[in-house]
Amino acid sequence: MLDPEKARAASQLLVSHWEKGTRLDAIPQELRPQTRIEGYAIQSHVMDRSAAPLFGWKIAATSLAGQRHINVDGPMAGRLLAEKEIEVGGAISLATSKMRVAEIEFAFRSAANCRLVQHPMKSLR
Repeated sequence: MLDPEKARAASQLLVSHWEKGTRLDAIPQELRPQTRIEGYAIQSHVMDRSAAPLFGWKIAATSLAGQRHINVDGPMAGRLLAEKEIEVGGAISLATSKMRVAEIEFAFRSAANCRLVQHPMKSLR
């Protein structure tokens, strides 16, 4: 189990590469998450370096094909950061993108908070 300091260090390492546009061959073994919970703990520390409040959330790997592509067993949640927002008509560079693709995320604001469901994915399986 990753302790909070290792989760923070892993997050700092990943964000540093993300900001510089550099690649990391692998997360060092001592910082590598072994479970989804540890991965989410690492992801939570991305907000430590964010200059703005959380912009929103995304859901990845919602199809079986997508899950197989990234070798996961179900959908995953991810944070959308305000400073990564591209305004309509804006441009991005794919110069440091290994795959040379971009995935568009659409953000919506709801008028009210959604109610918490304890096991939301059970109804989808």
